[in-house]
Amino acid sequence: MEHTIAMQIVGSVALLIGLKMNFDPVGFNKDIFGDVEGVDSNEMSACRMAIGGGVLALGLVNLYCSVNVDDIAATEAILKGTAIGLSAFLLTVAGAKFRGYTDSLPTLPMVVLPSMIVICLYATMG
Repeated sequence: MEHTIAMQIVGSVALLIGLKMNFDPVGFNKDIFGDVEGVDSNEMSACRMAIGGGVLALGLVNLYCSVNVDDIAATEAILKGTAIGLSAFLLTVAGAKFRGYTDSLPTLPMVVLPSMIVICLYATMG
């Protein structure tokens, strides 16, 4: 897979997720946690928006670099860095379950994050 295409796929998915987290944090929280007590609290929404801002930033960096960076080594480094960052994000999501803060692993990030990591790493092979 070409580096530019991988960066645009990952960037677009991250952008959409970040936008959803910021425009509808309560709905996003309910999608992840269900209708539990406190899911619609201002504090939880503020945290979701901050996390969404990080995801949004990652998406925008990938989209910007996919258009403006032509050097193969640089785009490969960006993709590997994105994969490392997404892996850290995935570990923190999974860590909440293993540390006892939640009863289950949320499906959306447990599917989307590994998929984006694979896209990044696959594009850097070859």
